[in-house]
Parts: sequence; structure tokens; C-alpha cells
Amino acid sequence: MAVLALHASMALLSRGDAHANGASTIIMDRVQGPYRMVVGIIPARPVIPQTHLAIQVFDAADKRLLRDTDVRLQVMATGPAGASGFGPEPVLNEQTLRYFEVDVPFGVIGSWDVSVSVSSDLGEEEFVLNLEVEEPRAGIQWVWITALLVAIFAVGVWTWLTLRRRSVP
Repeated sequence: MAVLALHASMALLSRGDAHANGASTIIMDRVQGPYRMVVGIIPARPVIPQTHLAIQVFDAADKRLLRDTDVRLQVMATGPAGASGFGPEPVLNEQTLRYFEVDVPFGVIGSWDVSVSVSSDLGEEEFVLNLEVEEPRAGIQWVWITALLVAIFAVGVWTWLTLRRRSVP
């Protein structure tokens, strides 16, 4: 149990960058026109087949967080030649009121432009993210490695105890 707690705390410490919604890596924090937009992604870099965007929109003047009752948000993605685009897709913040969330499908590796359009009584703006989409990397599954080590340790202790009982007359 202590090993799992240590692993969990090390994983949290090793993530590095600031996080927009606890797990996403912030890739943009920009003021443009009347808005400030913060965009985080999961996983930490854009990959095929999809990447999750967590978006926060603020009123740049008074730093107030805006929700879908205040603004209309759309996301559109265009990629390399031959890639199927995405959107424009309306994005709401129904699940978590602090974030607009959407999964953007990427069909091919390469440079993609993801446009986030915001409109409200404050005006209309389009934020463009230039993303380099990659293949997902095979990550080390620390939970499985830890479970395997615990199992090996348990078998070793059981074997040692069994042999010890046999050797005692």
C-alpha cells in the first residue's frame, strides 16, 4: 500500500507543467480582444486518434470566468492534406461548469490548426492553436510494474516460509 501511495505522489510531482483542470497540460494562455482563453490538453501532447481539450474563457477586463450562458464557443480543426477535418462543433460546459470540454479527433500525424471561436455581447474572437499531432507513445505502466513486484515479493516470502517450516524438525 505504501508503495502505491509513494508511486501516486511521485506521479503527481513529476507531471511538471501547470494544470488547467487537474490533469490537463496548459498549451495556451492568451488575451485576445475582450477575452482571455486558457486551453489545456490531455494527454500532455496532441496525439491520434484524439486529444481532449479543456477550455476556460474569461472576460479580459474584469477577469470573470465566462460560461455557456455568457458565451458561445465552437471548435474546428483542419489538418494536413487528405485529413478529415472536425467541426465547427459547438462546445458547452455541461459536465464541469468551470471548463468547456471537447474531444478533437485527429486522423493523421502532422500540423493541425485548431480554431476556437468565441462570441458574446463582448464581441467575436477566434483563437488559433497550431498543434503538431504525433503517434501516442507507449508509456511505462507503473501500476502493473508495481503489482508485479508486489506479487514477486509475496511469492518469495511464501516460498521462504514454506522452506523454513520444512527445514525445522
